[in-house]
Formats: sequence, C-alpha cells, structure tokens
Amino acid sequence: MTVSNSETLIDKIKEIYNEGWIKTLRRGDTGVGYTFETKLGIKANSKKKPDFMGIEIKAFRKRTTGSLVTLFSQVPNWKDSNTDRNKILTEYGYSDSNERFNLYCSVYANVTNALNWELKVDREEKKIKILNSSKEVTFWDFKKIEERILNKHNETFFVYADTKKENDSEYFCYNKILFTKKASLKNFLKLIDNSKICHDFVMHRKKNGSTRDHGFLWRIKNIFIPDLFEQQKIIDLTK
Repeated sequence: MTVSNSETLIDKIKEIYNEGWIKTLRRGDTGVGYTFETKLGIKANSKKKPDFMGIEIKAFRKRTTGSLVTLFSQVPNWKDSNTDRNKILTEYGYSDSNERFNLYCSVYANVTNALNWELKVDREEKKIKILNSSKEVTFWDFKKIEERILNKHNETFFVYADTKKENDSEYFCYNKILFTKKASLKNFLKLIDNSKICHDFVMHRKKNGSTRDHGFLWRIKNIFIPDLFEQQKIIDLTK
C-alpha cells in the first residue's frame, strides 16, 4: 500500500510530539515555526512552493488566539497601477521613533486604519484594491491571487504548540494538527470582506536610499483558518 505524503508528515509530527518539550532554536515570535521546521529538516526559505512534499506547514502557539498567520506573499500589479514599492514608501511612509523611514501596518476591508489605508474587493473588475484616503493606490488581480492560493494551500498543516518558560528559554510541545485541503478564492474574498484576512505592508528605507520590503503579506486571524478551506480535519496527538 502506498503511503500518502500527508500520512508521512503526520508520522514525522508524531515523532516530534513524542520528544516532549523542545527548546526553541530561535528567540521571539518566529521561534515556534523555525524550531518546528528545523525538526522536520526544512531549511528556512521564502519559496512560493509548499514546504514538505507538496504540503504547506504553519506552526504557532496555542495561546496566541486571534493572532495573525501569514498565508502567502504576493506583490501587487505594479505595471497596470503605475506605481511600485519605492513610490508607495516615499508617498505614504513615516519616520518612526528610531528615525527610520518605514511603512508598517495591517490593512482591512470596510475600515480605514490610522494611516488611511483600506482594502476593497471589486468583483466586477475582479481586483482586490488597496486604497488610501479612498484613492486607489494599487491592486491585485483575482487570477494571480487564486494561483497563489491554489499553489500554496492545496494541502496545509497548521500545527499548534503548547508553550512554557524555563530558565529564560521557551519550550514547545507540538500536539495538535489542523489538516486542511482546498483553499478557494471565493472563501478568501469572503474573509477579506469580513475583516478576517488583511494585507500587511512591511517595508522601510535602507541607509543607501533603496527600499527593503519583507514581502507583501496576506495574513489571516488564526481562529478563522478553517473558513478558508473546503475540507479540514483536527488531529489531536494527545489522544
């Protein structure tokens, strides 16, 4: 009998669970994902393809209910919107307390944030638009977003970890899996409309004058992850 990729991954996660508490390999918020992927033998990367044998993996702390999980990164349609990251940062950026010029914020639909940004789903034009002070700045085509969703999240394992602190170090116990299949554009757009998915700007100006960005991120509140997928199954490793 052929063992599926998902079954192989579940077995590997069970092995990690059976190790018990695992000391973080990196301090800070990203430690939970970095430690888990390192245990699986996955090197840190920003590839557009899924992490493990066609399966995307996201790990996070159970206690961070309502926190944002990055689904994927996708640049806007620069060419047809006649702008780029440099222009956006120049026009809409600000100097922070460390005198670094940057643009860091989450942008939702149906609400304007403190920097006057707002998302708008335009189903007639088949675009996700990003507005500032009600003016369209740039957009993403439905087609491109759908390609990214289907490529990145055909199958995804969301792995939950309990956490504890000992001797100023964080430890993780990865003990629950949400196994999901078939993310869809329809669900993605609905979640944007309901302010459950946002876009994050994460960019700043380097000392040499160039613009550094950390991706044009699409993120979801972790409690709404199941709503993005047509199929989901919870695997509790403690039972």
